[in-house]
Amino acid sequence: MLFSEIYSTYYTAMAKLIEKAIDGELSNKNANEIINSVAFSESFVYILDNIKSEQWQLITKDFKTNIKNYPKMPITNLQKSFLKAISLDNRFRLFCDDITGLDDVEPLYFENDFYCFDKILDGDPYNDEEYIKIFRTVLSAIKEHRRLNIVFRSGKGIIRKGVYFPQKLEYSEKDDKFRIICSGGSVINMARIKTCTFGATVNIHKVKPINRNESTVLISIKNERKALERCMLHFANFKKETRQIDDKFYEMKLTYYKDDETEVLIRILSFGPMLKVISPQSFQDLIKERLNKQKSCELR
Repeated sequence: MLFSEIYSTYYTAMAKLIEKAIDGELSNKNANEIINSVAFSESFVYILDNIKSEQWQLITKDFKTNIKNYPKMPITNLQKSFLKAISLDNRFRLFCDDITGLDDVEPLYFENDFYCFDKILDGDPYNDEEYIKIFRTVLSAIKEHRRLNIVFRSGKGIIRKGVYFPQKLEYSEKDDKFRIICSGGSVINMARIKTCTFGATVNIHKVKPINRNESTVLISIKNERKALERCMLHFANFKKETRQIDDKFYEMKLTYYKDDETEVLIRILSFGPMLKVISPQSFQDLIKERLNKQKSCELR
């Protein structure tokens, strides 16, 4: 697997342990600290047992090693091809300018190798230099726990300005847009920001966790034309509970943020008669309202 955290964890932990052993600084105590910092919480038991039994023959039970050189994990040609492919993604420059050493590498895939359906075509302008500048400013503010002075255009076209504390970025694959989730629950679409400058640094320990209103909808799935499989894939980024009712029907309890209600509504409608909203009544009313507007050609 490419860059798998699960399969590479033990290799990374052992590499760091060997480095310490080469320097003559490895002990039972710092071995535990190293393993806990790079592996899973229970990994130290498995790794230390193999060290003390000398099963792996890399480090002796008294934490010495016969290895002379620091271990290296050279990148494979397949990994280089994968990195080359993602470096060609329009969103790549939002996070990094370039990856060096890949000039002669053939990409593992190209963007036109994939066909995306049911996706809005007016995504964020990822190649716009001003958008990239604003995105990186927001990203730095999140990492450095800084406030931002933001001027943006609201969904109703009104210019607003204020001081916000960004805490996380959210990406909608369907809308192909980034949003900023700020302290206090404010949500700002990245592409609507006109100007963005750094403000004061914030003591993160005094900031209340983001509290976003959650709602749930209970839907019935008629498992025809792989509706269950498509539904699980379609709502993969949402919290959900699914149970089988009988051979043909399933129920799914979907939890979503209130901000995403319109998107959830559209996704459910896209399944046609395969999905039916059981509750709440308020969501059923939204379905009826949406269908009535479509029927009268007042599409929104």
